Amino acid sequence: MVFADLCFMELRHLRAFVAVAEELSFNQAAKRLRLSQAPLSRMIRALEEEAGMRLLERDRNRQVALTDVGQTFLADARRALATADETLRHAREAASGTRGRLKVAGIAALSVAALPPLLQAFRARHPHVEVFLVEMERAAQLTALRDGHVHVGIYPNLSVPRDRQFQTQPLFACPMVAVLPPGHPQANNDHKSDTLDLHALADDTVLIPAQNYSPGYDERLEVTCRAVGFTPAATHPVEGVPNLLGMVAAGYGVALLPEVLVQGLAPLCRTRPLRAPVPPFRLNLLWRRQNESPVLQQFLAVAKELRQARD
Repeated sequence: MVFADLCFMELRHLRAFVAVAEELSFNQAAKRLRLSQAPLSRMIRALEEEAGMRLLERDRNRQVALTDVGQTFLADARRALATADETLRHAREAASGTRGRLKVAGIAALSVAALPPLLQAFRARHPHVEVFLVEMERAAQLTALRDGHVHVGIYPNLSVPRDRQFQTQPLFACPMVAVLPPGHPQANNDHKSDTLDLHALADDTVLIPAQNYSPGYDERLEVTCRAVGFTPAATHPVEGVPNLLGMVAAGYGVALLPEVLVQGLAPLCRTRPLRAPVPPFRLNLLWRRQNESPVLQQFLAVAKELRQARD
């Protein structure tokens, strides 16, 4: 008898055998299993018939002993039952969302500041969930969510699709900032911690990310400017945020960007948060409404708790 063969035997028969082997008494084993002795004896008999060998010896005084084969069988039976118990426990954990896999899609430049606190909190709560981060632009995120290739995406709130198959939840917010060349009049160190009235940039060219690199930025710029009734003197598209920040540092213009997009990438520039009523930049979690994954629900719950704690 080998361990693999035990997988095809009824677990209740194995549990009955282990109980009798450990108690060396049908009476005590029956009490332990909360059975009467008759069905217990039938299970042991069925197990021995299936195994094709004698596992227990019984004498006239009803004393029970393991055969040599029974001693070996007992060790394997215990392992089989431990494996079955572990499998069942893992299945229950998966059903509750405390074990499994979670795939999160995001745009690194935007989600780098929003994700680490959430992932740290989620890992502390659910250490047995494997988390996979996937770099995806917005259109690719929507396709992956629809197809079930990822559980949740990270999306700027102004770009969230109005498709009812998707659901959203707030994740992160940060101010919009003006990014200025070092020599700009509004970049003076005396004012760097103050909010900036957007109208102070009325004569500046606003450098903007090219549409193919940052889809949705046009809407963000429109909302930012409309909030204070501001119209840029001129705009100039630049391919890629690093290139855009390099041109700002060189004095070709200014930029209006989410603070999260600038942190650590603009050491030669100066930044100032824009004065209200310019709305903050917000990121949302986005998922398919019909996705009932327990792991996803646990992730959303942790995100909600973290958000409420910050607010």
